[in-house]
Amino acid sequence: MGYTVVENRHVTGRDYLLTVEAPEQEAERVEPGQFAMVQVRSKLQLDPLLRRPLGIFNLEGNRVSFLYRVYGRGTKLLTEVEAGSEIEVLMPLGNSIPQRGEKFLFIAGGIGIGGLFLAARRFKEAGKEVVVLYGERSRENLSGLPFLEEFGIEHVVYTEDGSFGKKGFVTQDLHSYTGFTWVACGPTPMMKAVKEEAARLKVECYLSLDRRMACGVGACLGCTVETVNGYKRCCVEGPVFRAEEVIL
Repeated sequence: MGYTVVENRHVTGRDYLLTVEAPEQEAERVEPGQFAMVQVRSKLQLDPLLRRPLGIFNLEGNRVSFLYRVYGRGTKLLTEVEAGSEIEVLMPLGNSIPQRGEKFLFIAGGIGIGGLFLAARRFKEAGKEVVVLYGERSRENLSGLPFLEEFGIEHVVYTEDGSFGKKGFVTQDLHSYTGFTWVACGPTPMMKAVKEEAARLKVECYLSLDRRMACGVGACLGCTVETVNGYKRCCVEGPVFRAEEVIL
């Protein structure tokens, strides 16, 4: 479906914020943790053929935002999409982050904040206690920080080089949050560390996985995830899985 681009602006480092205007019925169905398949090329082009999966970062009325990082040719092309143009978006896709419980710890590694921010905001607005641990390599990469500050979401920032917040990894203080339900999104080594610490501390934990996807609707089986119950499709049975279920 064609969505009108409201803005597509550089935030910081290699990160951009894309905002599109979605049909009201589509926007109303969005749940925290879901994603979209976004076209990255002009309608006049055939390459790259496949859309890119982007976590739904924020939602204001029927305006849907995606915080994305430039990694390759596809996302680089996406930065060239101009406001007022139209792009194809398929959404909302995948499952969502369970809202059971009253205290939630969101663990965001790098651009993983793009898949967790909406949940942190929605849960806070619902009266739940929310803390976000946000880790990056350096200060210049903290593209999600202005949004956490704008919406008054409690957060702790970690940078590997110590240029902002606490020096070190975002996983180093997890033991201080045993009374929370954990939800993590980020690089695989970080997710593995979160999974192991949750098991050690016997904490309920969910992982939002990032996988290469071709269709986004479960037809191509290109994004399968190994679990204790066999292989599952990240785009349909996921992207959110119980930590103990996933084999990393």
